[in-house]
Amino acid sequence: MAQHNTPGLNRRAFLQTAALAGGAITAAAGASGAENAPPPPPHRYWIYGCGDNPAETAKAMREQGFNVVVGGDAKAIEAVNSAGMESWLCGGAFGAGEQETEHLALDITGKPQVWFGSGSPNSPVIRERNLKSYEQMAATPGVAGVLVDGCRFASPASGLMAFLTDFSAHSERKAAELGFDFARMKADVTALHGALTTPPAQAAKSLPWRRSAAGVLEWLSARPGVLDWFRFRRVCTTEHFKNIAAVLHGAGKRMGVYIFTPSLAPLVGQSYADLSEFVDVFCPMIYRLYPDRPGIACLNWELSILPEELGLSGTPEEEAVMGACLNLLGLDKAIASRRVRHIQAAVPPQAVGHETAMARALLPEDRELAPIVYIDDPLMGETADEVRRAGANGIAFFLYKENWKALTGPAFTG
Repeated sequence: MAQHNTPGLNRRAFLQTAALAGGAITAAAGASGAENAPPPPPHRYWIYGCGDNPAETAKAMREQGFNVVVGGDAKAIEAVNSAGMESWLCGGAFGAGEQETEHLALDITGKPQVWFGSGSPNSPVIRERNLKSYEQMAATPGVAGVLVDGCRFASPASGLMAFLTDFSAHSERKAAELGFDFARMKADVTALHGALTTPPAQAAKSLPWRRSAAGVLEWLSARPGVLDWFRFRRVCTTEHFKNIAAVLHGAGKRMGVYIFTPSLAPLVGQSYADLSEFVDVFCPMIYRLYPDRPGIACLNWELSILPEELGLSGTPEEEAVMGACLNLLGLDKAIASRRVRHIQAAVPPQAVGHETAMARALLPEDRELAPIVYIDDPLMGETADEVRRAGANGIAFFLYKENWKALTGPAFTG
């Protein structure tokens, strides 16, 4: 280690002096930043949909305390605005039908995979078609903003082979354009498939090592194409998000995103860090007990469908593997159960709070954070309290039901 030759100043004194100086500089910068920082967004309540009688329902929603309604036709937009609330629209991203075979995502075997009604995120035709839809939404009178949904790659709840996409010609061309080694990505993701599909009993001996952080790191370091694949997904997704933002902001509209939770977003190519540069409102989809399979983006399904598909349910290895997965995703303390069937039924409200806190930590204070939760939650009061305590600016509800008032009521009494 180099020696400091300052007269009369030993190493300990030097470090103390440096620390004090650094602290003073940091404090000054913090004070300056606090003075110049924009005010935090207001606390707001959001709901998706307002039923078949928007004039009556919108008024009741405003009286309940709602501030924003998402979705609806011209009649609904007028009713929402007249009630003193904001009206937002919601659009998708990479929608495609099964008949559009030339635009579908391909798995590692070359088989087309339709996921969430979507095709290849890198199909130029799909992207251009999608941007035109946002141009139309941005031109809608009375709309304050537009939320973007489905701008990502396939998630675990879509099934293993759909998740392990996209290796179509569209993505191959995009990889070449961006400087990614497409062949290496495909080879190493194929190796990932092999590792995941090894029968649990056969993998039992190496499981203690493979489920450790060091074991995962060693495995990935030998297969850099897997990390490239995740990074490729992120770059492609962020690119399209930016293109949508240009359309919406260019039309004077605010932009929101229905985004996967922080623990799941890296798996599908969504980056809070990237999007925080240009997205106005973040609505992480933190559904803890969505009832219907496959429950895309829902914690209870995204965490359990792949383990179930891989045959872990009811095996001696189930708890160890589920524990390792939850630990890798940072949810091991928020979710106590290590059983697939228990997680499929519901994850606890604490998991909602954990994901909200992670989102808040990833975002600047001036970015509005309103997690969207499933409206029919028997522990709604507790779930809403978790969201508030974690630093959110509001809470959003999916999806409108006739008894919306009773279902959302507990969220307003915390």
